Amino acid sequence: MSFLSLSNRHTLVGAFSLAMICFASPSFAENENTSWLDDVTLSGYAKFLASAPNHAPTSMELDDISLFVSGKFNRWFNPFLEAEAYNMSIWKEGSGFQFNNIHLVIERLYNDIEITENDTLRTGKFLASINHWNIVHAAPLVWTTNRPTTSTYSRANYITGLQFRHDFDAISGNALEVYVQPVEDFNHKPVSSHERQYQTVTGARWIFNEDLDYYIGVSFQHAQVAHSDEVRNSISVDGNWQHKWFELESEVLFTHVDTKEFRHHGNDWGGYVQMAVPLIEHFNLITRYEHFEFANKLEPTNTELGGIVYRPVPSLSFKLEWQQTQGSQFNNQTGLYSSVAVLF
Repeated sequence: MSFLSLSNRHTLVGAFSLAMICFASPSFAENENTSWLDDVTLSGYAKFLASAPNHAPTSMELDDISLFVSGKFNRWFNPFLEAEAYNMSIWKEGSGFQFNNIHLVIERLYNDIEITENDTLRTGKFLASINHWNIVHAAPLVWTTNRPTTSTYSRANYITGLQFRHDFDAISGNALEVYVQPVEDFNHKPVSSHERQYQTVTGARWIFNEDLDYYIGVSFQHAQVAHSDEVRNSISVDGNWQHKWFELESEVLFTHVDTKEFRHHGNDWGGYVQMAVPLIEHFNLITRYEHFEFANKLEPTNTELGGIVYRPVPSLSFKLEWQQTQGSQFNNQTGLYSSVAVLF
């Protein structure tokens, strides 16, 4: 198993978050016969993945098993914990069956304070408000097995710190979220050749018409990469339109990369367009096109995806998709991918 150590600054943030959860005084229930467990919810999701990329071994794995523990007690004490086991290989071509490597991480650990009816303060580790995909990234809730590069590669996906949210109008759904991370990530996943650990992050997102038939989000983020002189300044626009006959989703991103290290380009930039069309008997046709240019790669990436998703109930999905990728590789290689994801 892989567990990550904490620096002194990590410890301060972790201690503050845990103190909010452990020592806030919840007003459980006025009825003495009511247990505080009535205000606690347990849930989660699991994802099984089979992949057959070109020029790479076919494999099967439990990609995610996540457990959610949440409580809603009063305006001051609303904790949330997500613990995740990930990348658990089951079978690999040429190696046979295996189940000898389990990775664990605290995906989220935070407390929400309802300052007013329209204002919320979140403290701890949480998902960065960079786009809709990042907020609802749980496998049963998204349309494809593979995630668009635009939605994840160029920015910090997690924040360890504070977030303030203000809802301007509950009817129209307009909201502003502002967040800051003053220290390195808490309990971050191991950094691969494509990922980064972030030292300090600040950002904001303006959301128009959230939770209605369509939404538009405009996001900004300033991030200092840990153990590097690299600074990344990003702006993006993402949106979703749900119609009777289709669902259309898109995001466009531009990130200026400031560093003394050699880069082929000064920026990351790109975007994608994705459409889901309902067919018959809970079957859906999914298509996506994405173009992305990496600052540290010579060629851009062009990816076309087509697939079928079967959702007999909202909490269960079966996905089969073919992805064709040309140009520089990130992690979305050409090949056939299938997954089963369930909320529980």
